[in-house]
Amino acid sequence: MIDNSSDDGSPAIVEAEFPNARVIRNAENLGFACAVNQGAACANGAFLLLVNPDVSWSGTAVESLADFLGDHPRAAAVVPRLMHPDGTPQPSTRYFPNHRNIWFSRGLPLSRIPLLSRRYTIADPSSPTRVESAAATFMMTRADAFRAVGGMDGEFLLYVEDTDLCRRWYAAGWEVWIDPRTVATHAWIHPSERATARKRLHRAGLRRYFRKHYPERRLSNRIVFLGLWLGDVWDRVTDALYFRRQKHDA
Repeated sequence: MIDNSSDDGSPAIVEAEFPNARVIRNAENLGFACAVNQGAACANGAFLLLVNPDVSWSGTAVESLADFLGDHPRAAAVVPRLMHPDGTPQPSTRYFPNHRNIWFSRGLPLSRIPLLSRRYTIADPSSPTRVESAAATFMMTRADAFRAVGGMDGEFLLYVEDTDLCRRWYAAGWEVWIDPRTVATHAWIHPSERATARKRLHRAGLRRYFRKHYPERRLSNRIVFLGLWLGDVWDRVTDALYFRRQKHDA
């Protein structure tokens, strides 16, 4: 277990419940990507399983994903179909971000229009499908493929690090798949102010992604960054209005 300076006592719980587990306690929050790399460096299996703490599953989900990788030697990773706790789909695959489709990404206004958001986010397929990028919310990856591209980019604090990883796999000739026959539930329940914080972190990850993968397109990047900045401003304004209403109602 890699603990990113949490304050909920989870390292002690893990040590008590699983005395043979190795717990690494970071003095500060190094971010998701760095923590994953730390865990991968300690692992000695053929596959690595990346799972968010708010994900649950039943049955043989893990075994099924491992079997899928065993049957697809060029697959660097595979993800299951994700569902909300109420049973509605939670699409987790998408196209690689570019200067056209990024306007339909989470945290930008056009993402609120379902039909338009499909230009970036891919609807879950009905059968195993190769995709460009998948969220690492619940991802089984081949350890040698993970290490072959240098693992995750630790410059991403949270969000978009998985998209960057998938893009580097793609460039190296690996594949990423979704197998909807395997299902997991992602709670993803947070107060509204945390939702705003998530969108800001996502936009920060997108800035890193565009600087890294499109360094020569400076003008196009500046236009995208302007849109991301406007998203940050909009969130600050709506947060201020929300807390003003809360104070007034109290």
